[in-house]
Amino acid sequence: MGRGSICGLVRRGLAVWGVVAAGLWATPAAILAQEPTVVLDGRVVDADGPVFAADVTLEASGAVAIRTASAQDGRFRVEVPAGLYTLRVERIGYATATRLLTLRGPDPVPVVVTLQPAAILLEGVGVEAARSRERLRFEETAGASVRELSADDLRRVPGVGEADPVRAVEVLPGVVSTSDFSSAFHVRGGSADQNLILLDGTPIFSPFHLGGFFSVFNADMVSRAELASGGFPARYGGRVSSVLTIESDPGGGTLEVDAGVSVLATRVAVAGGVGDRDVRWRLSARRSYFDKLLAPITDFPYHLQDLQGVAEFGLGPRDRIRITAYTGDDVLDFTQIDNEDFPLRVDWNWGNDVAGVRWDRDLSNGRLTVRAATSRFSTGLAFPDFDDTEFRSRISQEGGGVDWTVRRGVVEVGLGAEVQDYAYDNLASSGGTVFSQGLGDGLQLAGYLQTSWRSPGRWLVEAGARVDRWAPEPGDPVVTLSPRVAVKRFFGPNARWAVNGSLGRYTQFLHSLRDEELPLGLDVWVLSGARAPHVVSDQVQVGVEAFPTDRWTVSLEAYARAFDGVVTFNTSDDPNDDFDDILVGDGLSWGADLFLRRTDTPVNGWLALSFLKADRTFPDVFSGALNRPDVTYAPIFDRRLDLDLVLRFPAPRGWEGGLRLNVGTGTPYTRPTASFAAYQPRVLKDGGRSDWAGETEDLAGYAVLLGDRNADRYPVYHRLDLSLRKDYRKGWGVLTPHVDLLNVYNRRNVLFYFYEYDRSPAVRSGFSMFPFLPTVGLEVRFR
Repeated sequence: MGRGSICGLVRRGLAVWGVVAAGLWATPAAILAQEPTVVLDGRVVDADGPVFAADVTLEASGAVAIRTASAQDGRFRVEVPAGLYTLRVERIGYATATRLLTLRGPDPVPVVVTLQPAAILLEGVGVEAARSRERLRFEETAGASVRELSADDLRRVPGVGEADPVRAVEVLPGVVSTSDFSSAFHVRGGSADQNLILLDGTPIFSPFHLGGFFSVFNADMVSRAELASGGFPARYGGRVSSVLTIESDPGGGTLEVDAGVSVLATRVAVAGGVGDRDVRWRLSARRSYFDKLLAPITDFPYHLQDLQGVAEFGLGPRDRIRITAYTGDDVLDFTQIDNEDFPLRVDWNWGNDVAGVRWDRDLSNGRLTVRAATSRFSTGLAFPDFDDTEFRSRISQEGGGVDWTVRRGVVEVGLGAEVQDYAYDNLASSGGTVFSQGLGDGLQLAGYLQTSWRSPGRWLVEAGARVDRWAPEPGDPVVTLSPRVAVKRFFGPNARWAVNGSLGRYTQFLHSLRDEELPLGLDVWVLSGARAPHVVSDQVQVGVEAFPTDRWTVSLEAYARAFDGVVTFNTSDDPNDDFDDILVGDGLSWGADLFLRRTDTPVNGWLALSFLKADRTFPDVFSGALNRPDVTYAPIFDRRLDLDLVLRFPAPRGWEGGLRLNVGTGTPYTRPTASFAAYQPRVLKDGGRSDWAGETEDLAGYAVLLGDRNADRYPVYHRLDLSLRKDYRKGWGVLTPHVDLLNVYNRRNVLFYFYEYDRSPAVRSGFSMFPFLPTVGLEVRFR
């Protein structure tokens, strides 16, 4: 399938679905005026407080009328026609609770369901909770490709010393990681900067420590991580590839302490409440310790530190406020080292500051949410011995929005608006010379409409659109319209099978100029405007999903994406042109993702298999032509096949095991085809006579003749990781030692090649990724 045919297919589909969407938007007011309904406003609790992820079902005349799950505060809210219902509440670890309810309007009907503990086998507790939410999402979401990792899943995916929500995302379908040394990820042919990463709804830029080695998120603070790899609805804007939502866990309102020690850092998280009030909070701190531990032996000038907090307040039966905050820094300080040991003194630091507040109000037939947030990322590089040298990069986002959702019977309508103010400041200068500079800001005004209609057990249709007005400085304002439509058709007994399809347009008004072919690095952000265009991506996907049994989940999706307005560094820019340092191009990707998951058994886990074909097209910077021709090549994340197998299994003597097997075809690189001696003209002192450097003395260097860009591939990548952990339960809490074994059979996966041209014949050698790497850690939980 060619580039033109795919792009044309996507755009023609958008036009057709635009007509369908217009028809759907014209109907909500009429449908919302249908027969009276009743709101059931419930809460699920046990003896200790709220119960999260309980499966809540309302049955009428022996058939399921509606199904939902309790939130973190134990609350649930459903709307059904007036009548007689059986309320059934289930949760692994508790006895099933049932209530016979007669629901009449017009006021919401409150109900509190108290669950009683029941003896169960411990295996499968966490995965069963995830399974019930996954089934609920299957029934209520038409287009979005969403996968969730619970806190339990995160801890059992083998990792470098401690659980990492962002590294764990690599095991999901459609996700590609190009290096063991970086936790940056790519989704379905998108660049890493095209992923929207949210901490409790607040965007966070470049959420990585140690140049991308691991993320800023402390797993002790995380309730779940959810990745939408495609088809996400109109309320999400600002990125075009995926949405990764990290949800914090404020605890159950009782005193809890979680602490851990790993090869990377020490950490502690404390949770609690405020008396008998409806208040829950959790605070965490983390710091690496190598600089302190190695101080008696040698200077180790690097450390990281971060603080994170979340608090949730109940203001009566309908209102809740959540506050989230994070601050973290990496510091690489060579200024404390003696000049004789390290003559070039450098002080380099980078980090994030994030704060957000959200107010939710439950309405009689919906929900109102008001939110505000600020997010900043900065990095700075200073040389104390050279005061006139400065390197810095900063970006900030501040704003807020409102979301309103109303549901009547089979129709749900969502409306929202937001305002976001962005600013960036990049500078590289030395000796009075500015080598690179970028400075600007932008104001984004956005609104969206999202509607859905369902015929229970048969059809689910979603239609929405997002309008963004982007006003950059410098640059001209632009207005973009992003329609999105999705349809799902259910089949089979109990509607366990479904086919779905979605079409959508997505826009993005910022870019990272980081070279993604480098294994480690920091993002340098710029806003679209006079320096760079905004990104527009048209996307289509179709698939089939199924729950053939209560223990199995399967999905298969195919997709195609077109990207207009992607950017990269111009390596041959004109130093006299301030706006010539960025090249503008386009991209295309298409592929398919298979996901197979088994739950609720002692040996459980999933298999993710992805196929991807991606390319990027830019002007050829090496062409001498006045009008440079375009060159199309595979980007570094074009891994054609990628397989992930993740298992949890019982190990001997009460230990629990985890396994991850990752196999992927090689990523692309540019292969040198030949080398030759490079001579340069020079003028000699004796009378201005000239010759070629290298003719009379050994001053010649070597030049390399390169093949087509990224036309060759590194060898197949494969790695097996194992983990073991065991809970030792004490009267005061739980002690959990854990062991992670990365690259068990010591596969030498190639990161990049070196070429030694001063030897005859030339010698190629490779720099490998992780060797066999065992790590240990200890977690302590006080309850």
